[in-house]
Amino acid sequence: MLAEVLIDLGKIREAAGMFRALLAKDPQNINAVVGLAATREVGGEEGDLERFEFALKDSTLEPAKRAALHSALGISYDQQKKPREAFLHFIQANEIDKADFDLRGYRKQIDEIIALFTPFFFIGKNSFGDPSERPIFVVGMPRSGTTLTEQILSSHPLIEGAGELPHIQKLDASIGHASQWSGLIDGIGNERCKALARRYLAELDRHSRTAARVVDKMPHNFMNLGFIALLFPNARIIHCRRDAIDNCVSIYTHRFNKSHGYSTDMKILGRYYREYRKLMDYWRKVLPLKMFELQYEEMIADQESMSRKLIDFAGLEWDDACLSFHETERTVRTLSRWQVRQPIYQSSVKRWRKYEEFLGPLLEGLGEFAEVE
Repeated sequence: MLAEVLIDLGKIREAAGMFRALLAKDPQNINAVVGLAATREVGGEEGDLERFEFALKDSTLEPAKRAALHSALGISYDQQKKPREAFLHFIQANEIDKADFDLRGYRKQIDEIIALFTPFFFIGKNSFGDPSERPIFVVGMPRSGTTLTEQILSSHPLIEGAGELPHIQKLDASIGHASQWSGLIDGIGNERCKALARRYLAELDRHSRTAARVVDKMPHNFMNLGFIALLFPNARIIHCRRDAIDNCVSIYTHRFNKSHGYSTDMKILGRYYREYRKLMDYWRKVLPLKMFELQYEEMIADQESMSRKLIDFAGLEWDDACLSFHETERTVRTLSRWQVRQPIYQSSVKRWRKYEEFLGPLLEGLGEFAEVE
């Protein structure tokens, strides 16, 4: 647990040393194996990969630990520039982890959101909720640059990064059961919106009472933007986008919890992505909120220009600290915690090409979003 905290704090090499010390005493400590892989320091010492392969030979390993080990080996071989070996391990990890994801139910949910939040829905509701400009919501698919965006923003002295907050989903759920959601939210009044907004702002105060802006980077809030518009008519939305194939490959090669059941099957993952894009395309047409479209590849190509646009969108004066985001001392608990400790790098752009031989199901699932040229 201490080693995991060290990773969260950006003390990567200290964490790697601690994991190696654990493995010297217990070579089959799966948590230590996975932790060492998460530091991206595998290969820094002789015998790292051998430790992983040795642990995998244990025939008594329970499925969850075996999946974690395959994932760790995938990361390790990727670090060693052996993409074929890496992806074969990622496939095995996902086969063990595979969940039954209700794609039909997800599509139905997207369609219901679109049917509810029409342009007419927002007429007369623009004065609902709280006028606060504090909340900034960073949304998009996981692995689309949301953590990088939050890290750049929170490097500004007047912006606090609060991480992935569950509170919008909880407030949404407090209205009523999901099966009755459309009818209930359609009839919600101004006073209820104001009360819910105050509850959310109280949660932001727990992170900072002084910051002019507080960033909530729960990616899947893209599902809740209509609800957010009711609560905070002056909120700012930053939509993080990334090359569709790169985005989905990055999801597939990382382990998520069971709530991301779409992530373990490439074809389903591609179709999930298509539904997400359909909803975001709709929000751009009807949502009465300020929205900034941030393309990951543009940030990588010109960090300063895009960072300046981000801060300007936040309504604040520029601060040079935003260019040194990787030096900002704050706790990061997402899967991107390693990446945001590094300066901007280009290797994540068109990363999918080195795995191309395996990606047929994903490309089929993505359909028109699979830009292979």
